[in-house]
Amino acid sequence: MTAGRVAGEARAATANVIAAMASDSYPIWWRGIDVPPPAEWAYMFEAFTSDDAGDEWALAAAVFIAQTRRRTGLGPTFAELFVHLMPEGNGLPSPFPRELEFVERRRAVTGFRGHITIDWRRRGLINFDKGVTRSLRVGRVFRERSRRRYHDHSVRTPRPESAMSDAMATNEDKQVGRQMVSTRSKGE
Repeated sequence: MTAGRVAGEARAATANVIAAMASDSYPIWWRGIDVPPPAEWAYMFEAFTSDDAGDEWALAAAVFIAQTRRRTGLGPTFAELFVHLMPEGNGLPSPFPRELEFVERRRAVTGFRGHITIDWRRRGLINFDKGVTRSLRVGRVFRERSRRRYHDHSVRTPRPESAMSDAMATNEDKQVGRQMVSTRSKGE
């Protein structure tokens, strides 16, 4: 072996190790991709999963899922959910870097959406089955909040049926009173 060949192999091995270390420092949803994630992707991921705004995004997702299930009988796909949440980017925070290959693009999208929805599932606002298309559904916490909200709303406002029956009873009392008055005046 020549010294140049050994040095070349060492440089290549060092470059591979450095690239592997750099990709390990990327967010978990971008692992295995050599190119760093765009800043917009990292900002959106943080917004979707942060303690400050994460619950709001998860609630918006759960409402969309509930509406879709009510309308179609099936849950939306992950793509439909994220297109609804980020319509200006067609479901993505920003365009992909040009140097990404197709497989890396799929891995990035799947990881990004998957880790966000896992966070929302941990919050209890959505749920889904792994590997099942259109399995997105609302979670236990969302159902509890919805029931509580419905119960609180029904306690605060009188039911239309009872309001109508009260009005009808008042009208009947007035009519009965008129008949009694009119009957007395005729008999006297």
